[in-house]
Amino acid sequence: MPTILDYLLLTVITIFPVLSLGIMLFFSFVIAPTVHKFLPTAQSGPYIRRLFPIYYIINAALALGSLIAIASLGVFNAIFYANVIIFVLFTLCYFYLMPTINKQKAKDNRTFKILHGSSIVINFIQIILLILITVVLLDF
Repeated sequence: MPTILDYLLLTVITIFPVLSLGIMLFFSFVIAPTVHKFLPTAQSGPYIRRLFPIYYIINAALALGSLIAIASLGVFNAIFYANVIIFVLFTLCYFYLMPTINKQKAKDNRTFKILHGSSIVINFIQIILLILITVVLLDF
């Protein structure tokens, strides 16, 4: 018979990926475009660069919380491994890609464009994985 803790862990496993997906979609399709539309380039770039660390930390924490909850239940399935990928990608972006992009931004070169494009692809992969997790968890 499931305990209260089991239900709490299942709630975390269900809510955290959906919350992360919402944050990612809101940031990608509302915050970033709005900031670039209404602020001058000299202000919008630095503002967005200050938001990204918060974005990565919150989303990595949500993925880690899901991983801990899933591991606590002893279930190592596709949802667990999708969360591993999501967590690793957020960590990679936070510790490597973001600082490297910020350094290259000052140079405005081809490397910057490749790194920035990589971050967009990574973000898209994470969104797809989170949609898949949501579909599986909500049993559509």
